[in-house]
Amino acid sequence: MYSAVITLQGGTAVPYFLDEDNAWQIKISDLESSISEYKQKGIKPKLLVVINPGNPTGQIFSDKTIQEFIKFAHKHNLTIIADEVYQQNIFKKGAEFHSFRKVVTHMPEPYNKVQILSLNSISKGYTGDCGFRGGYVEAVNVDKKVWEELTKIKDVFNLPTIGGIALDLAVNPPKKGREADETVEQFEKEKQDILSSLKRRAEMCTDYLNKMDNLKSNPVDGAMYAFPQIFFGKGALKEAERRQVHPELMYCMEALEKTGVVTVPGNGFGERPDTYHFRTTTLVLPEPLLHEAFKRFHDFNKWFHQEYK
Repeated sequence: MYSAVITLQGGTAVPYFLDEDNAWQIKISDLESSISEYKQKGIKPKLLVVINPGNPTGQIFSDKTIQEFIKFAHKHNLTIIADEVYQQNIFKKGAEFHSFRKVVTHMPEPYNKVQILSLNSISKGYTGDCGFRGGYVEAVNVDKKVWEELTKIKDVFNLPTIGGIALDLAVNPPKKGREADETVEQFEKEKQDILSSLKRRAEMCTDYLNKMDNLKSNPVDGAMYAFPQIFFGKGALKEAERRQVHPELMYCMEALEKTGVVTVPGNGFGERPDTYHFRTTTLVLPEPLLHEAFKRFHDFNKWFHQEYK
């Protein structure tokens, strides 16, 4: 989405890689390499986009890592867009969501002055209804003129009425002493049931993927996706070359045709050279249907790697 919008506006996206061998965390040296490469081409980056928890990788950044992002942004005079729409979706035991806003306000000067645009949405979390088209942005340390322009955009592209109601309920949920106890209890029960189910499905996804031949997946610590690495044999790479398609696309299309399971080739998200991935989701319901889908995918994956050794 971000790269598409940048292209639409005539800008240039400057990609950076996460460290797959370290649970999709970040190396600041990789950020420095990316920005240095593009500055040498005459491109001056303006924004740093960070998705936390991650899509498609499902990682959760620590307080320390977020501080490193903020220091990097200050060094290069970047405004941070903190995409935090999955902040309710934390599954790793002992893990905690740290908002960029909270972290930056506790940092010393000059880092506590870094400009941040924090995003949230009712399309994710425990509400998970994309059809309502509801979300918000919180501007931290942003210049008044920028805020005025954001207000103009909001006035032009306003929420639909139902989306506004849903968003208001998400940021201002039922509370004891204000709503009836029965209402609050029912809300909390439904919320926890949804989040517990999402956690079970995240664990299921990690477990199934790591039992498959030639696949390796980091745990789905947060968000709603896994981004496993595929290790193709020479036969698969040769067949993809013969078909004149990317190996990941060949894999994902054959999976769709043989199992009905939709996956997304990893090259659309960006990946290190000579690595291959696909994105899959944990959103399938009811849970037995997700079990069944993974069983079909397991059999397909085994067939694929035997067919194209």
